[in-house]
Amino acid sequence: MLVIRRRAGEAIMIGGGIEVRILEAGPNRVKIGVIAPAEVAVVREEVVLARAQNRAAANPTADALEALARGLRQVS
Repeated sequence: MLVIRRRAGEAIMIGGGIEVRILEAGPNRVKIGVIAPAEVAVVREEVVLARAQNRAAANPTADALEALARGLRQVS
């Protein structure tokens, strides 16, 4: 992991084709801009995590389905 200090208006380059620019810097927040080629997806981390959770919920494991079936049998 690269740890670097940047001020508003400064940027870093990744792989020659991706630019991360500091737009604003405050005491508790930093506003950044990302310029990348169209084929590079740029998303927030929480979006990736939510997608993974949604996929997991949509495709339950056999063990999870069996546990659900056992629970339903007990209720009946």
